[in-house]
Amino acid sequence: MSKSQPLRLQNPFVGRAREQKAYRQLLAQDSPWLLVITGDGGIGKSTLLRHLKDQTPRDIPVALLNFANDKLRIDPLNILEELSWQLAADCQEQRVAAFEQTLAEGRAKLSKAIESMNQQFIVGEGGSAQDIQVDLTGYSAAAMREQRRQVRESVTRAFYSQLMTYKPVQLALMLDTCEWLSELEGLEVGKWVMDELLPAMRERLAHARHRLSAVVASRVPPPLTVIERQDRLPLTLPRLDAEAVHLYLQQLGMQDAAMRQRVYEITQGHALCVSIIGVLWQEQGDQPLTLADLPQLRAKFTEKALVEYIRERLDERLKTPYRELTRCGVLLRSFDLPMLQVVFPELLSGADALDIFHQLIDYPYVEPRGDQHYAFHDLLRQIQAAEVRAQQPAQWNMYHRRALDYLAKQSQRPADWYYHAIACNEAEGMDKWWEAVQDPRNNGTTYLASLFEAAYDVTLELSPTQAAHRVFKLGRYYSSAYGAKMDAALDCYEEALSVYRQVGSKLGEANVRKAMGDVQQFRDERDAALASYEQALGLFRQVGDRLGEANCYLAQGRVARQQDDFQAAFTLQTRAYQLYQDIHDQYDQAVAL
Repeated sequence: MSKSQPLRLQNPFVGRAREQKAYRQLLAQDSPWLLVITGDGGIGKSTLLRHLKDQTPRDIPVALLNFANDKLRIDPLNILEELSWQLAADCQEQRVAAFEQTLAEGRAKLSKAIESMNQQFIVGEGGSAQDIQVDLTGYSAAAMREQRRQVRESVTRAFYSQLMTYKPVQLALMLDTCEWLSELEGLEVGKWVMDELLPAMRERLAHARHRLSAVVASRVPPPLTVIERQDRLPLTLPRLDAEAVHLYLQQLGMQDAAMRQRVYEITQGHALCVSIIGVLWQEQGDQPLTLADLPQLRAKFTEKALVEYIRERLDERLKTPYRELTRCGVLLRSFDLPMLQVVFPELLSGADALDIFHQLIDYPYVEPRGDQHYAFHDLLRQIQAAEVRAQQPAQWNMYHRRALDYLAKQSQRPADWYYHAIACNEAEGMDKWWEAVQDPRNNGTTYLASLFEAAYDVTLELSPTQAAHRVFKLGRYYSSAYGAKMDAALDCYEEALSVYRQVGSKLGEANVRKAMGDVQQFRDERDAALASYEQALGLFRQVGDRLGEANCYLAQGRVARQQDDFQAAFTLQTRAYQLYQDIHDQYDQAVAL
């Protein structure tokens, strides 16, 4: 390896203690004998199966089928062939050979039948193919289906005969990427696997006093109509928790705890996305990333996640209209069927709209939000929306406008309305949002909290100035509504102060200094408060904001009064009231003119 190439550590396996315990219990009992693991794409189902396979006791052979292989999901003979091959070492040699011969003969019959069917369409000179094609096609298709059924049954019997010679006392069978068996091209094979093959394998092994333990991994629950509920153990695979992500990154060499926490926040514990950042981290080699590099890291992560998560794990597997609904539906913070029909009329205008909707909300990356509303997971929204905003600005604006118009018709303006308003026009939307935040009727309500959630939606990328306004107002929210959250308020003010300095907004910096002084005064940190007020006062003077000056004098006067310096308090408050009066007089003169 050249010196320019960083050493890449093997991806460590972390977390999943619950699932590993469930697998150990599965191996130790007769029932349940089927473990069904469902979860979002890229969440780590395949990685978990590989780990479980490696952790299986050596005296229990493991057979693994991955239905991402299209040859398996379209032909039962390929499944039987793969299983026979993986079990051959533990089965009687003659039975393995007999299966292979039966399989070869079956395929030869099918090949001959296909050739014969094709010859039926050769029409002699002067004949009319148009007159006979429908009848011949119907007959040939039916005959071909029957031939396939007969061959499948013959080969399946040969496989069961081989299975009856299986020597170990237990077999672990793992089926990965089984969501393909719920798609149109895999439905027939999927029903055969779940309702015929699995139960029959268990029955035959049990007859020989052996045990079958099976694990199925799928994005959606597989079609199970024969296997009894008491024989199944369903588990939904969650995202990795913060502890697991920290451990994973630490084993890759990321020792900065703050950096690991930010990675967890960016990826939200999605296993594939965590591994993407892990790769980006390792590629840095001897120049590890720091918190200052987070913007570049986030940009690189989004670029790679678009390919590895969106393109390879969603776009290639979703059909129209689900691909389009997923691609642009992420622009909505939440939705129900009527809203989708308004925002995407070209996709949900037919009689099948309800069926499409039910299929959409069955996908694991769609979460219920209550009251018949649903939402795409935030991580998917964050990654996908970034591309729509950059590559399809017209669609970005159109869909947000449609959502804005739809929500405007509701009796009470929902918080999501402000999100769409900000997405359509950042400055105007933020102004309207701040008016709603300042409305005294919203103080102390859950609606006020939802307003901040809307403005902090993961799909929004505000300009630095508006981002500073937003975090400053969040600090105001913390300091005015929750006395116990003054530390959070100061954190917000520090962040806002940094951005205001970067963009050169002295007025913004002045407002933050004044707000920091108010928090310090609340915490009885009087000297710190006076210093903050003095800094704010100087900035307000530079920008000519007399109201800001007056507010600072009034605040300084309150601190002086707390310090029993009544003369200073009187002087400062007098200055404040004089400025208030001057501002009032100027306003009256302007109105009179």
